[in-house]
Amino acid sequence: MENILYDMYLVGTKICYNFIKNGTSMKIILFITLFTLEIFAINPKVYSALGDKLYDNLEHIDRLQTNIEFKMYKKEISEYIFNVKSLKGIGFMIDKGESNISKNEYLKNLRKLSKTNDFFVKTANKIFQKSIRKENSKEFLNMINTGLIDTDRHKNLIKEYYYDHKDELDISGTVIEKFIEKDKKQKKSVHVGPTKEELQKAKVERIRAKDRAKQKAISKSIEEELLKKKQKIREEQKKELRTK
Repeated sequence: MENILYDMYLVGTKICYNFIKNGTSMKIILFITLFTLEIFAINPKVYSALGDKLYDNLEHIDRLQTNIEFKMYKKEISEYIFNVKSLKGIGFMIDKGESNISKNEYLKNLRKLSKTNDFFVKTANKIFQKSIRKENSKEFLNMINTGLIDTDRHKNLIKEYYYDHKDELDISGTVIEKFIEKDKKQKKSVHVGPTKEELQKAKVERIRAKDRAKQKAISKSIEEELLKKKQKIREEQKKELRTK
């Protein structure tokens, strides 16, 4: 079955190349490329350590196109998806020894696209962290659902946020639901998740942190204003000395 799908993919890729030579619309080429890739879930073997990261992450990055936080990157995401899927086709052709593109050129493009992949992943994680600080539950859930957040690494943080904002979150079908269900099954304690006291303590700490940040901003503003006044006074004193 794998070999049949493989051959189907190569046929689709070759058709795309012929279309390019004949000046066929890029939209038609993209359609054929996407169609052949959707039925072909296996990755190229050449430079798989780097390639697998790109190809396995493609579906997650594709989801960003409908994410409001990534609206400004919609064009870049669309181009990235096309480029990665096209490169995947080249990878399969290299595996078969039927590509005019060298392995070095393929590797060069993998590295280039890896930087774009890393950018989207880092941006998603920054928005995730910001959503927690700002207590933006919609943004928090959107980032979790992208699949670009290492939920196992942030499991405790995610659960803590959920228990403190569960009235604002619909976790049906999400990884958060799996975490909560697992907690219930384990039944390690009477309480599932943090106790009310722990939740209240965490909430108070967040409020205090916000107050500290606010006070710091006010202090900085006052210092800057005083500095401006001192500079203004010095300038006026210099002018007076010149006139005497």
